Amino acid sequence: MIFLGFFNRKGGKTGSNKQAPPSKEWPDHAVTLDGKNFNEFIQKYPLSVVDFWAPWCGPCRTMIPRLRRLSTIYKGKVAFGRLNTQQNKDISKQYKIMGIPHLAFFSYEKKLTSTTGVKSVGDIKDIIDDLLKKI
Repeated sequence: MIFLGFFNRKGGKTGSNKQAPPSKEWPDHAVTLDGKNFNEFIQKYPLSVVDFWAPWCGPCRTMIPRLRRLSTIYKGKVAFGRLNTQQNKDISKQYKIMGIPHLAFFSYEKKLTSTTGVKSVGDIKDIIDDLLKKI
């Protein structure tokens, strides 16, 4: 088992060696998020990606197969979730989502970065790879 040192929520390095959740606990797909499971999801993983989307958004539908592919590539390293902004306006407002599709990257609840608009798998991989080096 590999032990990794991660950053705490305030950005400092933790004194203990936290373990990443065992891979059986990592989702192998983009988890459907809502008000009941959103906070738990972003708090649980060293790196999680949340896709803020809406059913009427054509570009958002373009992102679905890309996230599916990325969740396979990064299984056991990154957790992916999707949050319907129409059904979860309070969360969208809390994170100041002004345009969709919007990808937000979290590490143990701390928002690291975000990007708006359709992105290629390669563009998203670049962001993820950069963040994985830092956490």
